[in-house]
Amino acid sequence: MIDPRLLLDEMLSGTIADQLRRRGYDVVAVVDDVSLVSTSDQDLLAHATDQQRVLVTANIADFTAIASDWRTGGRVHHGIIYVAYRTFGQDRSFIGAVVDVLGALYRASALPPPGTETFLRRAPVRT
Repeated sequence: MIDPRLLLDEMLSGTIADQLRRRGYDVVAVVDDVSLVSTSDQDLLAHATDQQRVLVTANIADFTAIASDWRTGGRVHHGIIYVAYRTFGQDRSFIGAVVDVLGALYRASALPPPGTETFLRRAPVRT
């Protein structure tokens, strides 16, 4: 079995990928790969699937529709993680919060399996 791998779409900062790679995770960001920049959403999901990568995206509306079309057509993607801005906000804590939660999913071996999607949930704040 291949170790879990992620592909972050264009809506997510390459800094997220950098920080996860520094923690030892296999992550590619579209913004860091000129061959992937401006790739259609449909083609990006196909690329992630071909590369056995879970796609991480904030483009919930488009990718939920594409995933539904894939299911209807009998295609299986390699997994999708949705990042909702309303859950994480768009302030200075966004990148760190997303990195922390994705790292926790990696450590817990809890990335979505092929053919499934999940919403990234913000980690509880510890006091």
